[in-house]
Amino acid sequence: MTKNITLKRSITLISVFAVLMIAFSGCVDNNTPAANGTDSENPGVNVISAENTSGISTLEILPSGFKYVDTVPFSTDQIKSDYEAENVTGILEGFEGIYKGANETDYYIDVIKFEDKEAANNLITAYKSSFTPLSNVSRFTDESFNGHSAVKITDYVTSGGKTVPRYSYIWSNENYVIAVFGNTAEESSVRQLAEATGY
Repeated sequence: MTKNITLKRSITLISVFAVLMIAFSGCVDNNTPAANGTDSENPGVNVISAENTSGISTLEILPSGFKYVDTVPFSTDQIKSDYEAENVTGILEGFEGIYKGANETDYYIDVIKFEDKEAANNLITAYKSSFTPLSNVSRFTDESFNGHSAVKITDYVTSGGKTVPRYSYIWSNENYVIAVFGNTAEESSVRQLAEATGY
């Protein structure tokens, strides 16, 4: 009798340990992609999952010629103002990574976290609608890198008495929006920093 009870306890303990090992090893499939994993529907696309928003805007590996300066938070009100998105809801947090390039040019990586994918896409739609059409070229160009599409936005500012272009890239990844821009007319350097995000 004692032998049977001991045997049952041993089997029960082994079963409990097996379940715990499976749970902690991550072998249980809950259809949630791993952090910095890939989208099962679109292999090669890095998806953001359970990620720290400020960490996404702070690049560990930088392209040649760039240096990291700081990462600062910005409020929901500031996000709505900067992106002309007063009616957008579901903003959870935002951070801006600040970088310097050649000739001390300023570059920025904005990462904004939303409650869901729809809210993230709503911000991009609102932001794009805040621009007036350009007369001779398209302001918005669809481009792709890191396995996803992004919108390149061309804007013009007056600098040193001349009208010069400024470029930015904006895209959504899961429930995040990432925007990369710089205080430069060099489109390639802005894209290089956008690609360096890995998303």
